[in-house]
Amino acid sequence: MQKLNRGYIMLGLILLSVVFSMYFVVGRYRAEVQYKGYDVVADYNQFLKLSYESGDSSIEYFKKLQKNGVTTISLNEYTIDSMRKLPNSKLRTQMIGQDLDIKGSSEELNFIINGLETLKQPRKITKISKEEIIVEGRPEDLVGNRVGAFDIEEKRIGDFSYKSSVLEYVGLGYDLKLIEELKDNGLKVNLRPNFYSRIQDPKKTMERFIGVVEKYNPEQKWIVFSGTEFYSNRSKDKSIDEEFIDLLNKNNMALGLVESSNQRGHTDLKGVNNVIKNDRVRKFRAFTTWDYLQDRYDYQIPLHRNGQELTNVYYRAISERNVAVVFIAPYTKGNEIITDPQMYGNVLLPLAERMGQKGYTAGEVNPIGTWSPNRLFKIPVAIGVVAAGILLLQIIFKLPALVSAILMGIGIFTSLTFFGLGIKENLGNLLFNLAAIVVYPTLALTVIMENYMLVKRRKNREVKTFKIYTHGMLLLLIAILISMIGALNEVSFLSGTNYLVELVEFRGVKISQMLPILFAFVIYAAYIGFGRTEETAPKIQVKEIRNVLNMDVKFWQAGLAGMLLILVAIFLLRGGNTNTKIPGMELLARNLMEIYLPVRPRTKAILMGWPAIVLLMYIAYRKRAEIMTLILILLASIGMADIVNTFSHIRTPLYISFTRVCVQYLVVALIALVFVYVAEVVRKGYDKYIGK
Repeated sequence: MQKLNRGYIMLGLILLSVVFSMYFVVGRYRAEVQYKGYDVVADYNQFLKLSYESGDSSIEYFKKLQKNGVTTISLNEYTIDSMRKLPNSKLRTQMIGQDLDIKGSSEELNFIINGLETLKQPRKITKISKEEIIVEGRPEDLVGNRVGAFDIEEKRIGDFSYKSSVLEYVGLGYDLKLIEELKDNGLKVNLRPNFYSRIQDPKKTMERFIGVVEKYNPEQKWIVFSGTEFYSNRSKDKSIDEEFIDLLNKNNMALGLVESSNQRGHTDLKGVNNVIKNDRVRKFRAFTTWDYLQDRYDYQIPLHRNGQELTNVYYRAISERNVAVVFIAPYTKGNEIITDPQMYGNVLLPLAERMGQKGYTAGEVNPIGTWSPNRLFKIPVAIGVVAAGILLLQIIFKLPALVSAILMGIGIFTSLTFFGLGIKENLGNLLFNLAAIVVYPTLALTVIMENYMLVKRRKNREVKTFKIYTHGMLLLLIAILISMIGALNEVSFLSGTNYLVELVEFRGVKISQMLPILFAFVIYAAYIGFGRTEETAPKIQVKEIRNVLNMDVKFWQAGLAGMLLILVAIFLLRGGNTNTKIPGMELLARNLMEIYLPVRPRTKAILMGWPAIVLLMYIAYRKRAEIMTLILILLASIGMADIVNTFSHIRTPLYISFTRVCVQYLVVALIALVFVYVAEVVRKGYDKYIGK
């Protein structure tokens, strides 16, 4: 009776944690619901080169891009290096000792002189003529450049070295006439700042940028830096950060960071953390078309020969990774750069249509809503995790009441320390979140095995195949709901705006995928055992494990172990954000599901993890192929871990994650039905032709 009461207490604490988790779920939904706009941005300098080949004027070319889905033209600050690459530029530079000699038109030279006023230490500029100046250099300005030197037989005989000045690469400001020309022709402009902390003054550079925005582009609502440094200096002057935040809020602008190429975190912008993590700053995520994506216009699989895969890439970035700004780059096809604006429309117009169906508006970036939940609400959630862990240990190891009480006391104390007093709260988030997303999927496995053993103990009598299927699908639903408690807890611990835009990341995804698989072995050992002849209550028997370790391994057993290792390896390689290349036909199947279903289901869930639970019930009812039980319980553990792993991607909108779980269940309802009836046909065929 006392043991029963302990169980009810633990269940009560778990249910209470679910109630408090809803506070975080509602708060996150409110923050995400307004994040429904995006910009598609073409860099002016990159696409200017394409306009030369098209035969159009630059303005006409960009207007055609606009008609084909580009919403914004971005302008970077000019540098001496970028100016001399322009087709009509007269700029030439050379080093005279450590000084920089610059020749060009008087207009270009005046622009350079004004641009260099943001340097920390002013440089003497000598005007040789209207078309030549010499800028005082310093030893630290020197930049080394080296290219290979080859003889007539193409043998490398050394390096050709030459020097240039760092002054050629610092931001000088914007072409104000170009800004006005683009806007006068109905093109939306976004100005991107550039900063080099070693020689530029952050305050002067920042004020120049804001001054241009306020006067020439006041409707600009977001900023993404084009360089690798934010406005900061080596003296750690915090007033610069505060001033920039004030300027952002005064002009109603948001600050964004570019997602890294492996889709984890962001590209480094040195010195930005104190600003971007400030609750007063409105934030968003940006995506750039990396080099390896530019050649995916023709993906060389059916239905993916005209930019469809790029559409899919952008669609996933916006809808599933909270990206609000997409920077496109010139695409290539057959090693040739694509210049035709309509071919860019093949990518961007279907994107606009698909995003519009989900309620997104092209050309309108809304920063994600501020979400700063009260940490005290995490206390009952954390205590619920402790209760679930104790319940799991009681099932497997039959914990004494005193041990359970001690563990509960430790859990309550740590919960109050982390979330009541706020001591090491981030550590508490990590530990309790990891515990939640391991414990609840493992608890789901115990429910699955309880049902398996209950059915297995039934007397031999024929049960209709559809009834087996129905029982399996109901059990799957119960297991999903149990694992979903861990997902709700995850929303609670990984809460706040900085998680939504991935300024803070959860680093325990791989561990949370592996541990349920390891615990699946433990649960199998407790419920079924290794070589156990009599059914007992769940219990780990050390003697069985010792016998397994000492037994002679047969060929089929080694093969089975190899299959398990391959299974786990595939799961880890294909899980999360890796560089593992997806086979073309699988990619096609994924993309078709993405187009025709509300959300694309995860392959490992619908083909392995979830159907395995239904097949376990089939084996239990038919009392056949019981050797497959271990493999199926391991697959089931992958399926349960997949649920919480879905919610580990905090940047993915919450409604997408919930919808994915629902869609997966409906898809598995069909797949599992096929699997069960195929298994039934195989069983009957075996009995008729082989086993008779």
